Amino acid sequence: MKFAWKVTLAALCILMLSTSVGSYLLISLSFQSALEREIDVAREEMQMLRITYEAVCSARGITLENLDGKSASLRRTLGEDPYFADRQFRVSTQEGIQVHSTLSSASDQELLNSIDERSSGYILRFDQRTGRHLVHCAGAISLPDGALYMETVRDISSLFSDREIHYQVYRWVALLVVGVSAALIFAFAYWLTTPIRALGRVATQLAQGDYTPRAQVSGDDEIGELAASFNRMAGAIAKNVQELEDAARRQEDFTGSFVHELKTPLTSIIGYADMLRSRTLDEDRRFKAASYIFSEGKRLENLSLALMSLLVVGHTRAEVKSVNMGLLCQQAGRSALPAMTAQNLHLVVQAEEASLPGDPSLLQTLLQNLLDNARKASEPDTVVALDGQRTEAGYRITVTDQGRGIPEEELDKITEAFYMVDKSRSRAQGGAGLGLALCKEIAALHRGELRFESQVGLGTKVTVELEGIHVE
Repeated sequence: MKFAWKVTLAALCILMLSTSVGSYLLISLSFQSALEREIDVAREEMQMLRITYEAVCSARGITLENLDGKSASLRRTLGEDPYFADRQFRVSTQEGIQVHSTLSSASDQELLNSIDERSSGYILRFDQRTGRHLVHCAGAISLPDGALYMETVRDISSLFSDREIHYQVYRWVALLVVGVSAALIFAFAYWLTTPIRALGRVATQLAQGDYTPRAQVSGDDEIGELAASFNRMAGAIAKNVQELEDAARRQEDFTGSFVHELKTPLTSIIGYADMLRSRTLDEDRRFKAASYIFSEGKRLENLSLALMSLLVVGHTRAEVKSVNMGLLCQQAGRSALPAMTAQNLHLVVQAEEASLPGDPSLLQTLLQNLLDNARKASEPDTVVALDGQRTEAGYRITVTDQGRGIPEEELDKITEAFYMVDKSRSRAQGGAGLGLALCKEIAALHRGELRFESQVGLGTKVTVELEGIHVE
């Protein structure tokens, strides 16, 4: 069942229950009040009639002893009196012997037995023969030597008929109210649930793979908050899906690049090995073929070592020690100096002393890769600088070269595995495009990040902000 229908039915049930109880109580209270008034009127009429009848008896000197002899004269007198002419009453002894009666119904002996000479009473009864509701009253008429008893009835059928009419009117009014209320409540509920239906449509689109739609946020009520939360959730889902797609793409690119990097040297190795195996070569050509095989084999070795390092950093627990960063920078500079000198480059190392919790071997690899990349990008007779500075958060490493530089559109990609700005030159220098990817992983392990600033033809500056490995 739709939510709007649920709201409509729930509201109608509450409305019907409240109006039914309220109307029933109102009609019942009104009927009870009218009934009490009618009873009071009936009792007052009986009292007035009883007093008048008692006065007539007293004026004629009627007693219980002479009642039989004067009953005919008394009835004639009452018949001629206009006050008694239209009255419905009965006069009888307590035993039920009638003295005078204008009533067609029998005497109510139970009511007579419940009263005495000093009291009066009444009962409500329904005359099945005539279908009337009556107030039957009774009271004592005092005589010098005893008492007679008067009974009167008052027809209150109209009161019960009015109550039934009120109930009937209420039923029709209730049906009308229910019909109108149902239409209004459903329209209101439908309007209230419009944002929820919109959320449902957006959710369906998200389930179908379209992550661009967003729910409209209108108002600051609970539904508005729900729509805002839903949009945040949709944004997070879209971001996560995009990250997963990017990860899958990077994985595919990584696999493709890895296969390509393997294929190129293997092709050369197989080709030259087949040449040595199947042909008779002179010494010079044999030496060149063996040199190609050796150089391509070393390239494969470097590739496997770099790939192994990348995997180890991502999946192996680091050995945390207190690392003297100034000393580590000096050691990295001394290790890189021979290659720098061979390429006629000037290496300048300036590093402040500072201790950092980290893995010294991984940090050494980070520095060596950054210096090696700077060497490969530099031209002879230029300067490569390695700077180390203490910071409030940890330690900052900066490697600057005066080489070819990197195009701005390439800066976001250079830390991806197997990505090379100049593929032919990188391969000629023994590169595989894994160095900066490895540096990024090492920096992340030490709660750091790499930043690149570069201008084509002027050089590149790599900054590494390190905070150190968190020790629990």
